[in-house]
Amino acid sequence: MLYAVHQPHYLPYLGYLAKVDCVDTFVFLEDVQFVKREFQNRNKIKTPQGAQWLTVPVKGEYKARISEMLPDHEKDWARQHVETLRRNYSKAPFIDELDGFAKVVVQSYPNLAELGMATTRFFLERFGIHTPVQGMKDFKNLPEDPNLRIITIGQQLNADVYLAGIGGKNYMDLDLFAREGVHVEFFDFHPEPYPQQNADFLPYMGAIDLLLNAGPDGFDKYVRPTLKGD
Repeated sequence: MLYAVHQPHYLPYLGYLAKVDCVDTFVFLEDVQFVKREFQNRNKIKTPQGAQWLTVPVKGEYKARISEMLPDHEKDWARQHVETLRRNYSKAPFIDELDGFAKVVVQSYPNLAELGMATTRFFLERFGIHTPVQGMKDFKNLPEDPNLRIITIGQQLNADVYLAGIGGKNYMDLDLFAREGVHVEFFDFHPEPYPQQNADFLPYMGAIDLLLNAGPDGFDKYVRPTLKGD
C-alpha cells in the first residue's frame, strides 16, 4: 500500500494534487509547525504581468502549528482573492468554475489548516481525484520526530511504501525507514504545458489556473498522462 503525507496548502499546485492522485491514501499533516513564506497560506496565479502571489494573512504565535494559525478575516482577503481571480481570468474558458471556489474560500474557518484542507478537497473533487484523505487526528500517539511520525502513520495504515517529495532526499533518514519496513519512493513532478491566458506558459501555478483554463477535465487531460505508470 502506497501512502503520502503533506502539510495542508492553500491553493495547492498541480504537483501536490498529482501526488495525492498517485497514492492509495493521503494524510494531511495539519498539526505541524507553520512556516512563513512557503505555501501553507499562499500560492501563485498568472496575470498579464506574470506570476502573482495570493496570500492569506494570518495571526498566530511564533512557531505555532498550522492548526493554531488563524486566517485574518478582518482584512477581507477572501473577497479580494476572488475579485483578483475574476479580473485576471475573466476571459478563461471555465471562469464559471470560480463561483464554486468562491463558495469554499469565503467561509470562515477556525484555523489555517482547515482552510487549506478545504481548498484542497475542492480541487480533488473538481478534478475527479478520489484518493481517500485523512488527517493527523485519525492517528494515535504520533511522535514529534518527522521521520518517526511518517513511519508511524504508515504503520497504522498498514502501508509499506511511502511516496516522498523529491526534496525529502535532503533530510529523510532512509536507513530508519528501511529498518522499520517502509520502502521510500520519490515523486518528482514536471508539469506539461496546458492552455493558459496571457502569453507564454508559466508552470507551477496554483491549481485554480488549470481549473479556470481547462476545466474539470484538465487534470485528466494534462496531468495524469505525465504521471508514472500512465
